[in-house]
Amino acid sequence: MSRLLGDLTKFNGETFYCYSCLKNSRILIKGSFTLLKDYLPYGSLPLPCNEHSPQRIVMPEPGEESVLQFKQHKFSQPVPYVIYADFEALIEPMQNIPGKTASHIPCGYAYLIIGPNGLPLKPVTAYRGSDAVDHFITSIVREKDILAKKLHTITPMHMTTRDLEEFQKATHCNLCKKMTRERSGERSRPPLRKI
Repeated sequence: MSRLLGDLTKFNGETFYCYSCLKNSRILIKGSFTLLKDYLPYGSLPLPCNEHSPQRIVMPEPGEESVLQFKQHKFSQPVPYVIYADFEALIEPMQNIPGKTASHIPCGYAYLIIGPNGLPLKPVTAYRGSDAVDHFITSIVREKDILAKKLHTITPMHMTTRDLEEFQKATHCNLCKKMTRERSGERSRPPLRKI
């Protein structure tokens, strides 16, 4: 294991990797670095990681759920716009390059922009041509500029009397749950990440 992972540090000497936590370690004895494994053989490490079994790959059993997916939706922040894109490519066989059987040549793309209400902002944009990649990048940058203008345009909030009362009574942010600073009467929208 140590030989496999040995080039991950800039230390100019031998490094020992713990089989339980995969952490590299060295100890300093009499002014020189000495490996931890020379003094504490595997299995007798007085480290918290020794409580766990060594690291290994475990494949799912047949019939077990084998798809890894995001499940912590409570930690996600909604985004106002989503772009779904798809490229199409022509597959051309290659005989002159060993190990490579075919070349994928982009020939077209399509994308769809979904707005804050979950509906498309405009019909699907599609393009077909030999310069599909360059055209796609130009189109996406143009769309990004249009959407950024929409995001940075400040529109007044229309709050009901009930909304205003709840706003004045609130002591914590409804998104991050942190305490709010002294109220200055200003209302703000939820923060968005940069596009």
